[in-house]
Amino acid sequence: MTFLNVTAFLAAEAAPAASKPLAQPGAPAAAAGPLESIANLFAEFGVNWHHLSIQLVNFAILAFVLYRFAIKPALGQMEERNRLIEKGLADAQAATQRLADAQKAADAKLNAASDEAAKILADARNAAKAAVEAAKAEATAAQTEVIAKAKAAIEADRVKMLAEVRGEVSRLVVETAAKVLEQNLDDAQRGRLNEAAVKQLAR
Repeated sequence: MTFLNVTAFLAAEAAPAASKPLAQPGAPAAAAGPLESIANLFAEFGVNWHHLSIQLVNFAILAFVLYRFAIKPALGQMEERNRLIEKGLADAQAATQRLADAQKAADAKLNAASDEAAKILADARNAAKAAVEAAKAEATAAQTEVIAKAKAAIEADRVKMLAEVRGEVSRLVVETAAKVLEQNLDDAQRGRLNEAAVKQLAR
């Protein structure tokens, strides 16, 4: 049984009892059922069942209207807002996760680029060092070759000059010896004097 049915039943039961006059004090009490006793009790407090039932019906209609047009839409809006809030929080969490993933990817790319740059720099330094070493080796070889050629040229010039000096000294010795001896020397004597002069110069 619904609340409205119970209210209508109580109103119907209480209406005849409310229309009866109250029992006079000292008069014998008539036999009454439990509902009639409750109705008499409320009647003693001045409750009018007809007005009460109308007010209950009005309250039920007002509660239905409020629930149908105010509370239910408000609850729907609250549920929709909660759904939107949950969706926004999920989207924010997903965006945060995507941002963290993008940051990790960017850090990984940056580290890879840094490692690649360091490797290229090390390779360039090694290549430059090797080029410098090769240039030094070439310069040293060229310098050694130039020094060797210079030494050979100097030695050749020294030998040539020494030979020229020896020849000139031999000629001077022979001429001097011829003048000293005041005689012309033959070829054999000139040869012996030249050999003697060369041996003296070679000492």
